[in-house]
Amino acid sequence: MACVLICGAAADLFPGNMRSFVEFVRRQAPVVYVGSVKEVRVLQRTKFDIKAKTVVDVKEVIRSPGSNPRQASIEHSSYDEKTPILEGGPQYQLRPGVSVLIFANSFDARSPLGYLVHGDRQELLQRVDALRDTLSRISPDQLKANKITENDRRVQMSSYEKLSAFLRAAK
Repeated sequence: MACVLICGAAADLFPGNMRSFVEFVRRQAPVVYVGSVKEVRVLQRTKFDIKAKTVVDVKEVIRSPGSNPRQASIEHSSYDEKTPILEGGPQYQLRPGVSVLIFANSFDARSPLGYLVHGDRQELLQRVDALRDTLSRISPDQLKANKITENDRRVQMSSYEKLSAFLRAAK
């Protein structure tokens, strides 16, 4: 019986810790913006992966250390009907017109991508609301274990509120 309780408690902690770690990645991103995919170019294709560069028309900047450009670019792994999805790594099948929410080190593709959400405006809004709700429920112990402070939580909650307001107002 004790094993069941301990294993059950561990199962409840693991997903929260994983979400918290990803939250740490999002919080550390100095650049956060919403945009629309303008174009996608294949940089390199192998039997197992596609390296792509995507140009994004920036619609709203939530966080930035400097100027806010009208366009940004990201490099990412992709897939298609000839190149299957790889297990274990983030791959994005982006197309012109798709909305994106990006957490990154800069607006430049040479900088590593931190976190990306893609879909239509409503899908982004649902994801942002889910991120905000999850963050609001993370316990202080989970925050501490994943190097997120209460101040980090406040900053992220503010970012999610701004994102939500923008996505609700966007047409």
